[in-house]
Amino acid sequence: MKKLLASAAACLGVMAMAGAAQASEVTFTFENPGADMPTGNFTTGGKCNGIKISSIDLCSIDENLGLTYTKDGIDLTAKAFNSGGITDLMVDLAPHTSGLAIVSPGEGSSDDQVQYSAGESILFEFGTEVSLEAMDFNAGADRECANPGGEGPCGTFDLFVNGSLFGSYTAIDDMVFDSIIGNSFEFVATDPNGGFAIASITVAETPIPGAAALLLSGLAGIGFNSSRRRRSA
Repeated sequence: MKKLLASAAACLGVMAMAGAAQASEVTFTFENPGADMPTGNFTTGGKCNGIKISSIDLCSIDENLGLTYTKDGIDLTAKAFNSGGITDLMVDLAPHTSGLAIVSPGEGSSDDQVQYSAGESILFEFGTEVSLEAMDFNAGADRECANPGGEGPCGTFDLFVNGSLFGSYTAIDDMVFDSIIGNSFEFVATDPNGGFAIASITVAETPIPGAAALLLSGLAGIGFNSSRRRRSA
């Protein structure tokens, strides 16, 4: 039995290393060049929530469905919210190509930021549990989040993971996280003097623990049966 347990422990170690090796990072890009295109539910150019957008910008058609993406086996749905509830999500691809942003009713001109004044936030929902690894934030025309003369700074935000507040952060260019695990991540603008667009999000699919749990369950059964045989003898 001891040899069996030792072999199982070694097997679990191999499975853990294999899971870690398979958890490669996937980046969903929302800015040009190289922007990923949604799989549906969007229109190109014209107007978004009554606000004029450029001829190649994208806008969600049904706000309740958001914009959906599939990349390297990972499904993602992005949705926009403001103080009035769910609203339209736009992808700014020109001229400043800042990425995902929100167009709230009543905004006087094209808006390519998520802003506190309108209670705006962007929610990312994944089809499986993932680890949040990195984000790239832009502030409209300012791709580095720093220039007040552009549309910067990007400002601050609250991060909600699976619906619960996880922490408060300052949005920066090429931001790295410490492998935050969840199925949904919501970025809520909190800076009255800032605003951000989301240029990309990088995640890694977490290893599936089911196989390890199944192996441990099997070992428990083997140990129980072995104990019964010894008592019977």
